[in-house]
Amino acid sequence: MAKAVFLWHLHQPEYRDPVSGQPLLPWVRLHSTRAYTDMAAALEKHPGARVVANWAPSLLLQLEAYAGGQTTDKDEALARKNVADLTPAERAHVVKESFSVYWDLWVKPVPRYAELLSKRGADLRKIDLMRVQETFSEQELLDLQVHFVLGWMGFAARREHPLIAGLATKERGFTHGEKTQLLDLSREIARRVVPRWKALAERGVAEITCSPLFHPILPLLVDTDSARRAMPQVALPPRFQHPEDAREQVRRGLERAHRDFGARPVGMWPSEGSVSPEVLEILAQQGVRWCATDQGNLERSEVETRPATPLHHQPWRCGEVAMYFRDRELSDLIGFRYAKSDPQSAAQDLIKRIGAAGDATVTLALDGENPWEHYPQSGELFLDALYAGLESSPEVKSVLPRDEPPPKGRITRLHSGSWIDSNFRIWIGHPEDNQAWTLLGQARKALEEEKDASPEAREKAYMACLAAEGSDWFWWYGDDFTTENAPEFDALFRRNVEQVFRHLGRTPPERLSRPIIAPHKDATQASAVVTSPRRLIHPVIDGYSHGYYEWSGAGFYRPGQTLGSSMAQGNGAFLQLWYGFSENALFARLDPAQGADLRGELRILIARPAGDLTLRMPLLPSGECPVTDERGTQCGAGVCGAIVELSISISALGVAPRDQIGMLVRLMRDEVEVDRLPRYGELTLMVPDEGFERAHWHV
Repeated sequence: MAKAVFLWHLHQPEYRDPVSGQPLLPWVRLHSTRAYTDMAAALEKHPGARVVANWAPSLLLQLEAYAGGQTTDKDEALARKNVADLTPAERAHVVKESFSVYWDLWVKPVPRYAELLSKRGADLRKIDLMRVQETFSEQELLDLQVHFVLGWMGFAARREHPLIAGLATKERGFTHGEKTQLLDLSREIARRVVPRWKALAERGVAEITCSPLFHPILPLLVDTDSARRAMPQVALPPRFQHPEDAREQVRRGLERAHRDFGARPVGMWPSEGSVSPEVLEILAQQGVRWCATDQGNLERSEVETRPATPLHHQPWRCGEVAMYFRDRELSDLIGFRYAKSDPQSAAQDLIKRIGAAGDATVTLALDGENPWEHYPQSGELFLDALYAGLESSPEVKSVLPRDEPPPKGRITRLHSGSWIDSNFRIWIGHPEDNQAWTLLGQARKALEEEKDASPEAREKAYMACLAAEGSDWFWWYGDDFTTENAPEFDALFRRNVEQVFRHLGRTPPERLSRPIIAPHKDATQASAVVTSPRRLIHPVIDGYSHGYYEWSGAGFYRPGQTLGSSMAQGNGAFLQLWYGFSENALFARLDPAQGADLRGELRILIARPAGDLTLRMPLLPSGECPVTDERGTQCGAGVCGAIVELSISISALGVAPRDQIGMLVRLMRDEVEVDRLPRYGELTLMVPDEGFERAHWHV
């Protein structure tokens, strides 16, 4: 008889802004009413089935905060407002985000929801959201908000709560009171998630395991140079080597799971299945008896005796830890293929494939959240057929690794890799990844060097550092994966790194104010207008515009819509930026928005071949404003009048003709960023040489 280990990995990164404490994205709330509840409900009906539920502690932290009413994500906050009180930008946000669910199953089959999608349009690249929101009535917006919440209700919530079934039947004409009831019910459902799983664990049906606290890539925390074991030619950032952080992530993760479920886990899915010999030693030291990873890592390892059956169809011992290896093909059938199949036939096919392994232990490990959005009825029919089949099958028995005897086979050399390609290329090696590791390393060094901070401040700084070590930030850097929320992930990473410095009483590096991801990854910038300088300019710096020709030939930047980013809301203090060179100076002009509050200080960041330079200019109303460098030496001057204008000596910039530089202008007030131009990335300029105007001349 074949043994089957089913490991469902339940994970969300730390979405909460480290300053406000509020989540930028709604996924903890939305998955609570589908996957986290449904997976428990499906198992409750089948006491003979056995599964491992692996929890990311970062999810447990946020689940507790949401269920307890301490946090409210932006979408919920807008949904709790009366639609009549929404601003145009908020209305546009609702119109944009409220279709973030699988359309084929949860939008198109619902006439009212499909009608609202048709009204908005399917391709956001071709939609002016500010104009479209004007066409939506208050009732249409209200219906849209309710359907978005309903679209994330799983089969258990729909069956157990009459309110949900009633609203789904009603379909249109919802009231604000009904919307509020639905949001309150969502929080109540979330409150029951952990107790349901705890009860399943106490009955012996589920084994609760966890990942490290903030889901980091443990081998890279131990030593980023370990990436070269699988990728000898990879370009790496300055070495990050903190095995103590890997140990602490594991220890704190186990403690969090113990607190929530009443028992300390003995098993672990290391984040992204990432393992190395050093990590296995840490797991053993922390009392972890077994862990799981991908079959590819076993295939690249060395074992004492090779069996006749596939290597990964049995557990192996590595040091003091038993290791289970994910069957890639069977796991991916659930994650990517069976959603389109007949549920009963798919479940029978899977059990048959497992049984064909014979006297073996087959491990299926995969995401326990995202697949079910693509299954009819949120996967209820498939899970019910699968668990019933496991209970009755004479050929397959589902087991829990904690109950299994120690493996007989031994790994003599463990490969260092993850579940993707058996290496760490997703999280290190790309220039964006390496830039993030460099900034993280600088924060970690500051933490090591700081001797005067109080224990409380050091702990806050350390927690911010641990959060920044999470794998999800690095997942979205590089070119492998894309998401509309890339700006939020990038900003969350940088905000966490920034907080390390702030908790220690240090000034964060200015580099943290600039996004790491390339501007093309921010869809909100699609409508921005950017033109490069074409001629040398000689404007009068007096705070007033003297007609079109004064800045003719200058570079120009006007922001596009910022509705897609939770980190850059509002219209900003400035409408547009003009910039360009004369023979010996760099000029900039910022046109304020009507009624803009221009109190504060401009910080002009210049990215040069010789290194970044930060210049400062206090905004002094109707007076000359000195521009100073990092040593306090004046290198230019500006005026804050009807517009803001400034000039900076090229010689003070330390650049040469034909040097390519980047420029970013930030408005700061009490060390808080009020606005920035460009809104994302940097403007690229080339320092002019004698042939500049000739090269850019046109009629």
